[in-house]
Amino acid sequence: MYKFEHTLFFYALLALPLMITLFVLYFISRKKKLKKIGNPILVKQLIPFASKKKRIAKFILFTLAFVSLVIAICNLQTGSKLTEVKREGADIIVCLDVSNSMLAQDLSPNRLTRAKYALEKMIDNLQGDRLGLIIFAGEAYVQLPITTDYGAAKLFLESIGPGMVPVQGTNLEAAITKAGESFSSDEGKNRAIILITDGENHQSEALEAAEKASKAGIMINTIGIGSLNGVPIPLIENGVVKGYRKDKEGQTVVTKLNADILKQIAGKANGVYVQASQADVGLSAVLDKISELDKAQIENKIYTDYEDQFQWFLGLALLFIFMEFLISERISEWYKNLNLFATNKKIVASSVLVLIATHLFSQVPQDPKFVYSGNEKFKTGNHAASVSDYQEAIKINPNNYKARFNLGNALYQNGMDVKTGKVNVPMAIKMTPDSLSKKIFEEAAQNYAIVANTVSNKDTLQHVWHNIGNSYLQMKEYQQAVDAYKKALKLNPKDEDTRYNLAYALKHLPPKKNGGGGSKNQNQNQKEEDKENKDPKKNDAAPNKSEMSKEQAEQILKALMNKEQKLQDKRKQKPEDASNNSVEKDW
Repeated sequence: MYKFEHTLFFYALLALPLMITLFVLYFISRKKKLKKIGNPILVKQLIPFASKKKRIAKFILFTLAFVSLVIAICNLQTGSKLTEVKREGADIIVCLDVSNSMLAQDLSPNRLTRAKYALEKMIDNLQGDRLGLIIFAGEAYVQLPITTDYGAAKLFLESIGPGMVPVQGTNLEAAITKAGESFSSDEGKNRAIILITDGENHQSEALEAAEKASKAGIMINTIGIGSLNGVPIPLIENGVVKGYRKDKEGQTVVTKLNADILKQIAGKANGVYVQASQADVGLSAVLDKISELDKAQIENKIYTDYEDQFQWFLGLALLFIFMEFLISERISEWYKNLNLFATNKKIVASSVLVLIATHLFSQVPQDPKFVYSGNEKFKTGNHAASVSDYQEAIKINPNNYKARFNLGNALYQNGMDVKTGKVNVPMAIKMTPDSLSKKIFEEAAQNYAIVANTVSNKDTLQHVWHNIGNSYLQMKEYQQAVDAYKKALKLNPKDEDTRYNLAYALKHLPPKKNGGGGSKNQNQNQKEEDKENKDPKKNDAAPNKSEMSKEQAEQILKALMNKEQKLQDKRKQKPEDASNNSVEKDW
């Protein structure tokens, strides 16, 4: 962990462009003045010891000294002691309505944007509380799991918009239920829901969900966004209002605040109802109500001791200044003689270098070139092209297990692209996406198996068997996947990813003939639930297992965001499924 103690001084680096500009102007001005003296060739002969390169070198050293000095003043500090601290706070989940009716402009600039502004201010004032974020319309999704990372919360809040939920409407029951499920299982009176919506509920189970949450010890506070008189819902394209939303009969839709349902929900769950206005959304009143809850202790690990590192950069600055001082702007006599000697030997040296380079190039194997090319294409998501490069590398050197391992990774991701529809199957290939992806996964497993029989490194073997299990899992060959994961766990029993995938594969094994595994409908429901909520982990070595290097919290949040996006994409691709939960109104 590191930080800078005085970040304000970084603004001094804005002087760098000015310094470079002045230096360039100095060179241009000097060149013009020399031209006025006489012929440039004659002037150069008159001042043979003047060195342009040395002046440039002195300026570069001076610039580096300036940058190092600024960093030293800012004082880089590194964390040296990790301490567990305990804070008291409540668990708060904000349910934000993102239906089309939230684009109404009775609050400036619109209901949704006004609510987001207020939430940003609320996050800035939180101290010790944990915060979660759920977006909802006709359905509800977890946008941010409950966390104390307020910076991540503000980042997720900025990206929220009406297009994030494919099914429109205002399903308050879904939002309350999803929020209740998102709390930890601890029974405590420190949990609260803030429901921000215009209240145009198109479902009838919201009060029942509120009563259920109240029995679980969860407080629900509601904030009504909008006007009681109602306003039309604008249709916006590229930031410009193109018209207003109409219903099936062609009448302009008017959205009104339904304060009654919000008051009833707050009343059933021991909360308060606040109607938002242009001046105050009402979050301060809600937080005052939440402050009455019993606070729970929250344990966090933070760096409490930091060590100053400014001395290193100060030393660099002094070193660069000393070097700049030692360099003269004149060409020394020994340098001039050395340059003359080098000029006389230039042709001989060039010829020798060409011969050496040609010989060395002929001895260098070409397969690493294809591996590197394949890796670059893999990083950009061009998995099919990377497959071709890895295959070329293997043709040159069949024993290159790294190329074969990466080939397995590329085939696996290519199979996922075909299976998820990111890559369309050509008409010439008379195969369905499922059958084609299965064939690709099978080829990936074969390449991994060759690597498993080639290498002896225990860590590499564990990755190989893990990826073989993933390939069979995608082919729904669950028994073979189980066998592969078991081999991987023997090599590294502490690998949680492999343990998770093994449990997933075991759940999908067919029940034994003499065992009771429940009814057929129960098994089918369980399979559908697993498929929806516990997809196996992806192949994580492509071409390097630790390719991503962001902070752990951001990795977890981003992974959850991607998973939520996949669920939304799935519903968009299958509108017949979404229609089961949709409502007739789409605002």
